[in-house]
Amino acid sequence: MMQIDGKVVALNKSDGLFNLAVVDETDNLWNIKAELNEKFEIGHVYRLQFQKIVKERISYVLESYEAISSFSIEEQDEILRKFYPGAPISLQESVETIEAYVQAIENEIIRKITTTILHENKDKFFIYPAATRMHHAYVGGLAYHTIGMLKLAKGFIENYPYLKSDYIYAGIILHDFGKIKELTGVEATEYTIDGQLLGHLVMGALEVNRIADQYGYKDTKEVRGLLHMLISHHGQPQFGAAKRPMTPEAVALWYIDTIDSKFRALGEELSRTEECHFTDTIGVLDKVKIYKE
Repeated sequence: MMQIDGKVVALNKSDGLFNLAVVDETDNLWNIKAELNEKFEIGHVYRLQFQKIVKERISYVLESYEAISSFSIEEQDEILRKFYPGAPISLQESVETIEAYVQAIENEIIRKITTTILHENKDKFFIYPAATRMHHAYVGGLAYHTIGMLKLAKGFIENYPYLKSDYIYAGIILHDFGKIKELTGVEATEYTIDGQLLGHLVMGALEVNRIADQYGYKDTKEVRGLLHMLISHHGQPQFGAAKRPMTPEAVALWYIDTIDSKFRALGEELSRTEECHFTDTIGVLDKVKIYKE
């Protein structure tokens, strides 16, 4: 019996069987035959067990398999980073950093809502990308984007003491939570039907509303403030905001989100650009090219 972790890169049928083209973590290509009743998706990673059959020629026949998405969050993070780009910090660092900011929230209502949503969705939040391609489009990208924003927020709060840190920290942690329902995941990332019809701003607000109702917080000023931040964090209606930001914390969230998404995308482009050359056009920077000294 042989076993590999591999990403399905092609899938076709012949002789009443599936022919799987699978790439392992060392870029070796395997052609494995499987029954037609099995379910595989191109771009997804599986743990495959198969037999080597030697007749007129060598062939490999599938015995069993598991989708990596069914593994623990720690195993998923370790395996997926072998097949897809990953955030430049570890899963453990991401978890510890974000949970430290949650603990810094003093308001009980805001902290309880944030903690509950984070813990209920921890298995996806710390693995998912933040986008399909524009920014933070890699394993752990959603959490890394959140951490980048939280670090920026500390400076905002120090410079502008009228900003309420509880709302800022919670708003940042929750603002993109809807993306775990808007996107299909790390593997072959696409938008879900709900993601296309509703979007992560609405789905995130619905999640906050659900937890608030569960705890009896629904009609509080704290919930109203969080909901406003979530539905307005894209700033302008043409960019998907349901309302323009109308509280100091909502305005701060909009700008912090914009800064981190744009500068992270810029940094990624600069890392791929030779000195004394321009980057390719950068979508989140209005499709301009940036010169690298």
